[in-house]
Amino acid sequence: MTSSISSQVNTHYSKLARETNEKHSNECQKVALSFGYSLDELSTIPSGANLGVSCGNPLALAGLKEGETVVDLGCGAGFDVFLAARKVGGSGLAIGVDMSADMLDRARSNASKSAITNVKFVESVITSIPLASNSSDCVISNCVINLVPESDKPLVFSEIHRLLKPGGRLAVSDILARKAIPERLLRDMSLYVGCISGASQVGEYEGYLRAAGFSGEFLCGIGVLVGCLLMRAYVPDVLIVDKKSDLNIYKENDLLLDSGAGGQKTAKPPCCAMPQESNAKAISGDENESSEQPSEDIDFNEWVGSYDIYAVKR
Repeated sequence: MTSSISSQVNTHYSKLARETNEKHSNECQKVALSFGYSLDELSTIPSGANLGVSCGNPLALAGLKEGETVVDLGCGAGFDVFLAARKVGGSGLAIGVDMSADMLDRARSNASKSAITNVKFVESVITSIPLASNSSDCVISNCVINLVPESDKPLVFSEIHRLLKPGGRLAVSDILARKAIPERLLRDMSLYVGCISGASQVGEYEGYLRAAGFSGEFLCGIGVLVGCLLMRAYVPDVLIVDKKSDLNIYKENDLLLDSGAGGQKTAKPPCCAMPQESNAKAISGDENESSEQPSEDIDFNEWVGSYDIYAVKR
């Protein structure tokens, strides 16, 4: 089952990498702006790097410095990698890791069109990454860990902890569940690749972090995050914050639309849901089983939210 889920996620995002083009740039920009990126930041990255699948801005948390090494898990077409590369400068390195060869082809093509040279891309699943232990100052990720099957999520956090140097930081934007997601939604694979039904709850995330070796004081709350990071005050070992972003913005993106009966377009779940022909394929393996409620009618904000997660390896 785990391999089947990963395969469908890979197939979907590989298709996205091949099909997204310049005509989608305005839609992708709108999504990025809604999750905290600035127009100045978006103007510095290669054309085609932003695919509109963010759920936050992990670089706002990361506190990157000149000369650091940063690793982006699930880097896609290189969006955050290119932004990180500018922050760490020529003496630093930004490494993108992704399991999709199509995404990495696009990322490398984007790199070739830019003057950014301190980047590297690695094809790998994020549960077992061919990079040295204690080699990274910061690990970032943007709306990707929720796509990892639940049984494998502990491996992701274990890998993050292994890669980080002592004192290194984890800075992740991810979609987490605000409450238990009902079975009718869990059954729908389109909602899984759309970042809904694979979302962990906050308590589960805390468990993954502790089991991986992140320990100390765990705090939640937007006031704590702003006060600590902007004022450069004491930062707890772990912060998990609901940013209260409107996830229904994904429904306005043409990338998330698919032709239904009669050629009418219907909005799909965030992060560009599976094509129409795959919507009925359920995680349970029964292809005749799917969500009883059309995904365009679901208020994503009821079930999940965009969260920022920050942790330090002690």
